[in-house]
Amino acid sequence: MSSSSIASQTLQLGSYQSTTDAQLAKFQAQNFTAGFWQKQADLWVSDAEGQQSIRSFMGWLRVVDEMLPAVPEIEEFVAEVKQAGFRHVVVMGMGGSSMTPIVLRQAFGQLAGGLPLSVLDTTNPGSVREIEAAVPLAETLFVVASKSGTTAEPLAFGDYFYARMQELKGDKAGENFVAITDPGSQFVKQATAQKYRRIFLNFADVGGRFSALSYFGLVPAALLGIDIKTLLERAQTMMRACGAEGPTENNPGLELGAALGVLAQQGRDKLTLVVPENLSDFGLWLEQLVAESTGKQGTGILPLAGDPLSAPAVYGSDRVFVYVGYESQPDEENRQKVAALQAAGHPIITILLRDALDLGAEFFRWEVATAVASAVLGINPFDQPNVQAAKTATNRLMEVVEQQGQLPQTSAPLASENGLDYYASGSGNSAEAVLKAFFGQTKPGDYLCVQAYLMETPALNTELDALRALVQQRLHLATAAGYGPRFLHSTGQYHKGGPDTGLFLQLTTDHPHDLPLPGRPYTFGTFQNAQAAGDLQALQDYGRRTLRVHLGTGNSEAGVAELLKQLKQVLA
Repeated sequence: MSSSSIASQTLQLGSYQSTTDAQLAKFQAQNFTAGFWQKQADLWVSDAEGQQSIRSFMGWLRVVDEMLPAVPEIEEFVAEVKQAGFRHVVVMGMGGSSMTPIVLRQAFGQLAGGLPLSVLDTTNPGSVREIEAAVPLAETLFVVASKSGTTAEPLAFGDYFYARMQELKGDKAGENFVAITDPGSQFVKQATAQKYRRIFLNFADVGGRFSALSYFGLVPAALLGIDIKTLLERAQTMMRACGAEGPTENNPGLELGAALGVLAQQGRDKLTLVVPENLSDFGLWLEQLVAESTGKQGTGILPLAGDPLSAPAVYGSDRVFVYVGYESQPDEENRQKVAALQAAGHPIITILLRDALDLGAEFFRWEVATAVASAVLGINPFDQPNVQAAKTATNRLMEVVEQQGQLPQTSAPLASENGLDYYASGSGNSAEAVLKAFFGQTKPGDYLCVQAYLMETPALNTELDALRALVQQRLHLATAAGYGPRFLHSTGQYHKGGPDTGLFLQLTTDHPHDLPLPGRPYTFGTFQNAQAAGDLQALQDYGRRTLRVHLGTGNSEAGVAELLKQLKQVLA
């Protein structure tokens, strides 16, 4: 097939090329590509239970072939929704159920004929209020997306907005709701009882983070006005390039995955994504796919989205840089910096899309590459054994809330200064001392992960970016940042199951303007605080290095700015 029919991929691996070539030769000798498409589970793990788990979750390989015949059904549904007078869409999900719509919304922008789309994937009461205030409720279609049908957050979102819609439309509230879930899930019963407008049943053998090209990604894409037939056809072309109809000479998914796996084995386990501004959300999708699939058994690949792109001198030998951009978009500053990194000896991978419709193929390329890299590392890419730890700890806390009406009191902070409270297992009786002790634990190859259980705003993003840049420049550390609870369904697996190389800075706040949750004895704010406390407990149970900074009742941007001020003095 012509190489021009898919986005170009260039691997400049330098001294790692020969090891990658050896891995590809090994794959060739074991007829890996044919076995891969036949769901040959022993390519990954040797134990029978693990192999059964792998075979149970490889439906994503052929999901494009399943979805192409469903395109007319989805497009008819969109036409019906518009005819019914809907003017806005809110997708409510977590992890794999919400990341694809976020990426597509940014990459395509507002299309003629498409409906404006918002995504709710946080329990922060301020974010819930913000969406409620921004949409015309009676004319908004709410898409509740949960593969298992038991995921706490989307069910809470659905219950909240269903109650609001009942106030407006009474027993016709269900007309404004759509469910996407697996067959047989509990949620099917609820959505049926509440007379949802439509229930899309996905595929039980397609895991959440591999679901971009299923109903979870395609229903929101069609509502956005995206040509989902072409999106799928581009993905189908990538399938063929990756061996869907027999081995091919240059298999882009296999080559990318082999390189990432080999580089991780050689210590270059920080996949640093570089993208133009209009593809920045692609990093959110890539983070959850790669981190949750590979971060287990003390190994893994950590994808870094939004890590500031700097001069070669600040980077250690733990990096591989992946540039994903557009052929027609110069993006000169990023490309010049990447060229300097390559000249300094860092491995560079470059992927150039023709247009946003190539994202269909990219989703598939990266799914294959992630599965292949997992085979190099000898791990099951389709389970998430450590994600449950934070959920279990959160559930225990919520039981206390239901019995006592509030979360249990935390121990006293080590230090309290300028409105911030510092909680850590180390020592120190001042902000400076606590921060010095925490950051004094760093070693080469470590990374800082900022876990913000806060309301996301552009101003707060700017402050968090500044904090990451400071740590990178002063300590030469890789940096990651995520909003909770979003990352619990993605990179949270790597944080607990991957290598013990993370320093976790958790940021929390009070919720003076909270929101009650219908049918529950607690609020959104209490729910988010319990998720933060549960995650912190899980990290500590795994022996991770943690520091929690509580920003109190004040403005989160001001709180992070104060923390940044303290940190500048400590890292001077």
